[in-house]
Amino acid sequence: MNTQIIENGGDSGKAINTETHAIKKPATKRTPRAAIKPKLAGTGKSAAKSKKDQLVALLSKPNGARISVIVERLGWQAHTVRATISGLRKQGIEVTTSKSPKTGETVYAIVSAPIEEGGQAADEAVS
Repeated sequence: MNTQIIENGGDSGKAINTETHAIKKPATKRTPRAAIKPKLAGTGKSAAKSKKDQLVALLSKPNGARISVIVERLGWQAHTVRATISGLRKQGIEVTTSKSPKTGETVYAIVSAPIEEGGQAADEAVS
């Protein structure tokens, strides 16, 4: 709080006391993003799965996934899907590309999991 005394230049000898108050907004607490994300109904899995994990799940299906399906499910543009698949290949995941006989669309599928230093695929590793 600021207090300022201003003396009046007149004969009265009275001082004027003025106080200024800063307007304070009430503090609001934000909810962390992790607490906001809803859980998927009936699956028992949380919706916190990354989009990259969702892409790998789509590509791991027996027939793979068409690029239009991936774009729709992930909300990405086609060039983002292709770039992410390129990143998966750099990580050692073998992704095949083919054309759909019906629609002529590009179909991507994961053939094998990345090979670790021990010579086994990540899914086949035994402890």
